[in-house]
Amino acid sequence: MEPAAAKQTPIVLVVDDRKDVAATMAEICRSLGFEAVLGDEGEGMFTMLELHRPDCVICDVMMPGQDGYEALREIARFDPTLPVLLVTGHGDDWLRIGQTLGRAHGLTMVHTAAKPVRVPAIATFLEAVRAR
Repeated sequence: MEPAAAKQTPIVLVVDDRKDVAATMAEICRSLGFEAVLGDEGEGMFTMLELHRPDCVICDVMMPGQDGYEALREIARFDPTLPVLLVTGHGDDWLRIGQTLGRAHGLTMVHTAAKPVRVPAIATFLEAVRAR
């Protein structure tokens, strides 16, 4: 009997125009047992998804170029079952809009968190990803 294949470390794609914020969120993800890769401000989201094949995405709402709402459309086109944590420092209304748009695009799992994003919010999201 062959040994069971080792479970690959899950990957999270972190996309935020503020490099310091993205790096901090990525480090939190790594401390919680995920591999984290940083994306560039939402531009070319579909290409980033194809390149990295993440198990989930953490994405800022307000970014120059392609914002988080546009990124949701690209994520849904790539894989509507891909879990997303949408983050913003611009208030809960922006997060509610993001959840509504995510559902409208057919995404099955859109969590939200206000910035500054705290470890428990990321941990809760990543636990939900692992539980899938």
